[in-house]
Amino acid sequence: MKRIFVLFFLLGLVTSCTKYAEPSLLSLSGEYRVDKITYEQTDNTTNSNNMVFYPGDMYINPNDSHPFDTIPVGFYKLHFDYSIVSFSPNQNMDGSTTWSEQYFYHVHNQTTQYAGDLEIEMNGSKRMFSIIEDGLEHIVIRSKGAWFSGSSGPNESITLFLTRTGP
Repeated sequence: MKRIFVLFFLLGLVTSCTKYAEPSLLSLSGEYRVDKITYEQTDNTTNSNNMVFYPGDMYINPNDSHPFDTIPVGFYKLHFDYSIVSFSPNQNMDGSTTWSEQYFYHVHNQTTQYAGDLEIEMNGSKRMFSIIEDGLEHIVIRSKGAWFSGSSGPNESITLFLTRTGP
């Protein structure tokens, strides 16, 4: 009887253990806060200009398009919901949030090894990001870069480190 009990105990112990793995499918839904920004500027030569912005810093780039031109790091929030990304939250008296700016987005080129490309349609133009990392509570996206001064100027790119703050 003792051997049967030990056998059932060991069988239950072995079969109840499951390995946890993060989901392989991308899920952008939820509210996020920008916790860190890295700015990279690469000239047509070998010169480069890299900066890192932490919570409490203000990222300002007058060349960039709104809403990515001015970002108070640690306080800036955005919300992904199915196919809409929302900016500029307003808190209502009942505790709910209303987002004053909303744009459509699409995810392209998603594979099991690559999280994909995020395309945001804003004010008649498209802003492209590579999804570098998609974790349970964070997302890291890097802009594909822009030449605000034309082909003779520098390529400017930002990387946004987003932390999930809500549903």
